[in-house]
Amino acid sequence: MAGTLNRDKAKPNLEALKAMHIIPQDSFLSDGQNLDRVVWNSFDGDGSLDLMTRPVYRQSIQRLQAALSRLGLYHGPVDGLIGPSTGVAFSAYVDRYGLPFGEVVDTYTLSSIEQTATDGFRSNSERSLAQARGFQDAATYQQAEAGGFPSATAFSEARTFGFQTQRDWDQATSGGFRRGDEFVRARAGGFATASEYRSAQVDGFDTAREHEAFRRSGFTSSNEFREAQAKGFSDKSAYQRAEADALKAARREATDLLSDADAFLRLNPQTPNLLDIAAEAATLKGGMASASATDLAATALRLRTALSQAPAFAVFEAARGEERVREAAARRIALQTELETTRGQMAAWVAANLASPKLPGVVAELKLLTDDAKSDDLDVLSTARDRAIAAVQKQGLASEIALLTRKDTAVSNGAGTLPQAVSITAANAVLLQGPPDDVVVLYNTSPRAPSLARNLVGAFTFRTGQASLCLHGLPQTPALERALASELERFDGRAVIISASPCGPMDVANRDLLLIQRRAFLAAPPSIALPFLEALETASLRVFDVMPFRDVAKRMDEERLLSDTIRDDVANERRNGYGALMLATGKAAICATVSEDRGAHDEVLSRISSYAATEISQRPMTRFASLDETFLAAKAEECRLVYGSEHALKLLADGLKRDGRAASFLPLWYERKSLEENVAGLVTARQEALRQAEERRVAAEGERSVAQRAADAKAQTRGAREADLRSRYGAEAAALLNRFSEGLKRRMIAQPGVVLAGDDEKASAEIAALFPAVENWRRGLPAQDWQPTAVDLTIADYGMARWDDRALEAIAMEARVRVVSQERGRYDEACFLIAAIVDGEFLRYRDPFEAPCDDDVAELDRWKVGHQLESRWLVP
Repeated sequence: MAGTLNRDKAKPNLEALKAMHIIPQDSFLSDGQNLDRVVWNSFDGDGSLDLMTRPVYRQSIQRLQAALSRLGLYHGPVDGLIGPSTGVAFSAYVDRYGLPFGEVVDTYTLSSIEQTATDGFRSNSERSLAQARGFQDAATYQQAEAGGFPSATAFSEARTFGFQTQRDWDQATSGGFRRGDEFVRARAGGFATASEYRSAQVDGFDTAREHEAFRRSGFTSSNEFREAQAKGFSDKSAYQRAEADALKAARREATDLLSDADAFLRLNPQTPNLLDIAAEAATLKGGMASASATDLAATALRLRTALSQAPAFAVFEAARGEERVREAAARRIALQTELETTRGQMAAWVAANLASPKLPGVVAELKLLTDDAKSDDLDVLSTARDRAIAAVQKQGLASEIALLTRKDTAVSNGAGTLPQAVSITAANAVLLQGPPDDVVVLYNTSPRAPSLARNLVGAFTFRTGQASLCLHGLPQTPALERALASELERFDGRAVIISASPCGPMDVANRDLLLIQRRAFLAAPPSIALPFLEALETASLRVFDVMPFRDVAKRMDEERLLSDTIRDDVANERRNGYGALMLATGKAAICATVSEDRGAHDEVLSRISSYAATEISQRPMTRFASLDETFLAAKAEECRLVYGSEHALKLLADGLKRDGRAASFLPLWYERKSLEENVAGLVTARQEALRQAEERRVAAEGERSVAQRAADAKAQTRGAREADLRSRYGAEAAALLNRFSEGLKRRMIAQPGVVLAGDDEKASAEIAALFPAVENWRRGLPAQDWQPTAVDLTIADYGMARWDDRALEAIAMEARVRVVSQERGRYDEACFLIAAIVDGEFLRYRDPFEAPCDDDVAELDRWKVGHQLESRWLVP
């Protein structure tokens, strides 16, 4: 018999005692009537058998409640009474730690629960294992277990340096790291060792990838490296080359400008701002040797601005610029021609001296020369020419090249000796047999072909859109270029590049197409012809049978015939439309005389301009004039081409012929029917454009009206909201403004330092220390004969800002200081934006801000955003 329970709480107390394992689980309630035969007067009549009131029982329950409280499972009073909360807490303990006891809770079990509450271990075995590893409490042991640490010593050492897992600690120690934060940053940046990370930190980099790129780049300064990266460069040499090119271009531009200015001023000594121009010119000339490209460009701009006050200088400079362009073009053509001649001579020497010990050096120079000859840079071309001359002299090739040249000149124009000296095969017969005047078109099948290739279905195409050609025995004429361009358009050849020198041995593998006249080929020396024949035998050259030269010749004949037909038809008044005449000499311009809508002639004028570009190597511009003006301009060589109707062309052709000026008709004609259709189309297009423009205007007007109404409504709403804010917080803002107002006024107008008013004036900062830039400005006024007379301080913004997770008052103000100069006899005004966070708790002003009003309004906005200012003055 365990004891008695009060009848009114017997059943719930029984359940609680079972749940707490205070009594066996098969205990039951009885009123004792069936026990009279067994128990009779077995207790003290004055004592109590109620379990709930026994002191020992209550002490045990109190110990259990205290232990459960330390474990955070029980939150009720430690009173020794069993209730629902005690039962729930005990069940939670069983769920977490299990049942470390027998059927009922005895003294040993209670002591075990108290021990668990002290150190948190769930069992003696776990406690023993943890203590064997040096751990005294379960929390530390479990943290170490989660981090994979084998002992308390290792765990303590790793945690001391900020590491949470044994793996991180092992990686850090193997990499030489001693701090967890350093290891985390290094790992995030991709660094494997501390030495690499620290080296990168010294160089100014946070990631291994960026630091490796820096080390490969050749830069020694991270600032220079990042500046180069911002400009698109990844290595120092390329960056320096680009900077050098920019500097060279800036110096060239500066030199040209100084030359133009010098010549202009000699012709116009009465230029009004002569001294200003001279000063800027001296500055530019002085900086030529040491200034950067940016500085030179800025100085040149100032000089050009000074020169622009003389209206005639712009015209003079444009004329000089055109002259320089022409001179540079002539110089470029001369250098390229000279290089091609030298290249051809060296290629001929290579073909004739394949066993010479000089061959490697000559071939190396020839490769450089071939690449440089394609450049349009005069400096590159000039350097290549000088280098080639030096190479020829160094190798002693001058006499051998001269001998080869004399041999080539002495070759007969007849069939030559090739057919007798070379065995004719099926592959080479195309060049060795047949009519001498035939032209054979060969194509390059090797991978070195610049552009020509065959696609998946076997069709020819120029991958880059450019066709690289060379001619042998054919005159390079504009008519031939146009015919070739028309034929090659079928194979996506949008541009035709023809070598300036005849096809030579080096062109066999470096050109897409080779056009060879059989007569000229048969007359070539064997050393020149042999590479072509070998290429045919190896099939690296094959006949381009999809474009026989007769098709090209046919196009040339058709063009010539069309030109003659137009000439005859115009002379006999059999044409109705518009065409063009080209004169033998004159400026690159088209003088057009038309009476209809000029826009309808744009397409044909563009075609005429493209045609003329092939003849004069420059695309002419168009100017419109009357018939008489066009005739006089053509006679004065102001126009190379004239454009007009059949009647105008007849008059112009007759007049030019009468005055001894040669002119030919272009093989282009614009039928009047097409003109009328284009004019009608333009009228329709203009009407449609006007209609659409009117629709857009009406729509835009409506949108503007709607937007204006919305803006007005928003402004009214915003004004009302701001008025409400200032009504609610105006007193606090004014009080804060007054803290600064008096101090600033006294600081500006009187000399003694003023301490900002506050809860503790001793802890407040002086105006001079709080706003040093304003103070420095005030101190500099006397030296410039200025004296402050008044200060007007207004609120720019007011609200609550965040400082270290605290909400503090912040204010931004606009300070306008009026100053007077007795010496100058005038007034002036300075304006500053100042702001600060007011920390009343610690009697400090945090993070002050100051800037001129017209410079840094955006900076003040960033200051407010950075401090999360919740404005009580302005509505966004």
